[in-house]
Amino acid sequence: MVIGLLAITAIPTTIGVGQAISAQKKQNASVSKEQEKFYLVAMFNEAEDDDDYDDFQDAATCVLIDGKLYLNLPEHPVVGHKFCGWYFKYPSEEGHLGLVSMVSNDPPLLNWIYVDKDSHAVTYGGRKDTLGHVIGPWGWSDDERLLSLEGEDALFVAVKEEHQKDDGTVTARWAVYWDPEGEIEEREGEDRCQEVRLRRQMQLGMESRYVRDK
Repeated sequence: MVIGLLAITAIPTTIGVGQAISAQKKQNASVSKEQEKFYLVAMFNEAEDDDDYDDFQDAATCVLIDGKLYLNLPEHPVVGHKFCGWYFKYPSEEGHLGLVSMVSNDPPLLNWIYVDKDSHAVTYGGRKDTLGHVIGPWGWSDDERLLSLEGEDALFVAVKEEHQKDDGTVTARWAVYWDPEGEIEEREGEDRCQEVRLRRQMQLGMESRYVRDK
């Protein structure tokens, strides 16, 4: 039904989309930056011996499944719940800025995003699951494009893991880890571990740096 309506004429559709974006901008202007919802897009470095951020290109959307954050790559697809999160103050004495995301639509379920203190995998769960692990502070890079943890946006890596499907076959899928000491990258090697940047893709395609409080 919706597709049929969109096909009637391009002009009203364009006007409608414009009005929707304008309304979203006004709504975003009434809330703080922390409350703005965003997706996560994984970016890989296309240049071999260069850490220049400009050489990182979008490669995959990030999804949540089996307790971890995975990359839904074309060559290694992962079917999961698309990350859609926002920042939220974590209830603790430190008052860190935490990160939450929907992990299920039916039933609606919201979880905390955190880093497992032992494996360093980017993980999700209820508050009781986060105790003793790295829960923040989460934030954004200076240009507001990238997700950061403890003020750093360049310490995430993607690790290739083996996954056994229900039919018994084994496939590969890439999970996101936090590697502040470089230990995971050194242990796994470049064939199984790649640097990754996590770009914040704002809902309706708007970058947060264009939305200012009035």
